[in-house]
Amino acid sequence: MRKMSAVKVPHHKNTAGMASERVTPPDEVLLPLVFNAHRVIPNEPVVAVGDHVYVGQLIAEARDKSTAPLHATVSGTVVSIDEDAVVTSGKVKAIRIKSDGKMEKDPTLKAPVVNSVEEFLAACKDSGIVGLGGAAYPLHGKLSAILKAPIKTVLINGAECEPYITCDHRTMLENAAEMKAGIEQLKKWLKSEKFVIGIESNKPDAIAYLRDYFKDDSSVEIKKLASVYPQGAKQVLLFNATGIIVKKGERLAAHGVIIMNVTTLAKMGEFFTTGMPYVERTITVDGSAIANPRNIVIPIGTSIDYAVKQCGGFKAEPGRIILGGPMMGKTVDTLDAPIAKATNAIVALAEKDCLELKETPCIHCGKCVEHCPLNLNPMMFSNVMELKNDDMKAMMLENGAINVCMECGSCSFVCPAHRPLAATNHTAKGFLKKYQAAHAEAQEGGSKK
Repeated sequence: MRKMSAVKVPHHKNTAGMASERVTPPDEVLLPLVFNAHRVIPNEPVVAVGDHVYVGQLIAEARDKSTAPLHATVSGTVVSIDEDAVVTSGKVKAIRIKSDGKMEKDPTLKAPVVNSVEEFLAACKDSGIVGLGGAAYPLHGKLSAILKAPIKTVLINGAECEPYITCDHRTMLENAAEMKAGIEQLKKWLKSEKFVIGIESNKPDAIAYLRDYFKDDSSVEIKKLASVYPQGAKQVLLFNATGIIVKKGERLAAHGVIIMNVTTLAKMGEFFTTGMPYVERTITVDGSAIANPRNIVIPIGTSIDYAVKQCGGFKAEPGRIILGGPMMGKTVDTLDAPIAKATNAIVALAEKDCLELKETPCIHCGKCVEHCPLNLNPMMFSNVMELKNDDMKAMMLENGAINVCMECGSCSFVCPAHRPLAATNHTAKGFLKKYQAAHAEAQEGGSKK
């Protein structure tokens, strides 16, 4: 396998030197029971309209191993459990809490007492923590890999390669103690022996600070990585930090490795120290339309509108508002949508910076293939999606390994014809998933006859 390709994107790390600031909590929060578009089984409410709740109190239980419990992020009153709440992924069931302004913590909270691996995983589930690098897979689900095989190496993702976003950078500078507490838990219960914190070279202060902070712990290595995109993608990070290549269909745990985001690690350390579940996070608010870019600490469920207002509002008419970074983030069309568990940034770009580029025919330059970090062929996928025969389409997409695509956007970024290759890949993955599900259902139905 050749060296993984990458692209150079503008950094725009305007807020890297700005310490995280806690803002005044909002008057209300909206907490979706489906916290991630990929998790289709909603959490089950354990509160009712009219109930008083405290910060950190359980309000919805997880019904599936791929979801995490939900906790109140402000103290106050449950005013609705709305079936059609507007969030970025559409309309879902959500709990709305009106704040009493007191931010009183649940008096029953305490640091978990753990005596076994099983109790450790149960506590991780109780924390409500999900992966904060983007995928939002529950922490307990990721760590449960220990039940099948030893996890000797933990690769901690501090790359933060997307433009604008600096909240992970701030975590590394401001929350090293919580990171250390998280590492100690992993040493104790997973018996992990090596911890590699991968950080891009454009964060020299974080590299220097963490090297000094962990200088007496030989199990922790601070790995300086090239500042390229998508350095933070798990396959790329794994290869560049450890040299390990994961084959198609193979799990990281098969190599005795798991990958965690630095903020996920810090939140885990905080929970095992204080007992406070995941109720707030630092997000970066930036972009050419934002008046005063900042890193702010804000309750989960706060509206985009409120977060933007804490940063001076808009100084220019926004042409696009993105949750996350401009490469992999999702464009939103309402400011009423809430900050979700995995939201790490709000990037608002002025209209002048959002010019629509005219798509032209493919010139067969091969740049999309050359720059794909996973050696895929986006141009081929685009052509396949034009086929009328669904069987042929599905076969070619599967043979081309479309499901391996991480939708990093590198192909679209380098395409001189401005073709929406990443968006087409997303559509192709959706088509193949539906095709395979329908095919499996048809086969199952036939076997019962």
